[in-house]
Amino acid sequence: MIKKGYILLLFMLAVLSCHDIERPQKPDNFIEQEKMTDILYDISLLRALKTYSVNDMRALGIEPDSFIYDKYEIDSLQLAQSIDYYSVNFNEYIAMWEEVSTRLTAQRDEIQFKQNDLDSIRIEESKRRRDSIKKANTPKPDKPLKTDSLIAPVSS
Repeated sequence: MIKKGYILLLFMLAVLSCHDIERPQKPDNFIEQEKMTDILYDISLLRALKTYSVNDMRALGIEPDSFIYDKYEIDSLQLAQSIDYYSVNFNEYIAMWEEVSTRLTAQRDEIQFKQNDLDSIRIEESKRRRDSIKKANTPKPDKPLKTDSLIAPVSS
């Protein structure tokens, strides 16, 4: 009986504590879904680049946050408010991230395809080089060896 009382008390606390959660209102400077998807895509690429090669980004003078703000002509508050709004509207947010995932996968596949083409070209060039070296190093049986005219052939 006491267990049921505790469970009922926990259930009521959970219901009452979640009662007054306010959903963020649509901001005045709201970023539309298509543009927001592009922003999330670029943020994902920059995060990947940042984890892969921070020094290269520094050498190129790329600041990820500034790059996003300048490219899309937004500010940090506008981005934060739009992300808050979309994160509460779960279906729209999931749809945007699925689009970002699809685009990232397509980009990865395209890069891998190009890399495989380059690898196959390198392999072919390497084979040709080995074949030409091998061909140059093998004596040709159909050409007679030159003999010096001053030296008489040795007969046995």
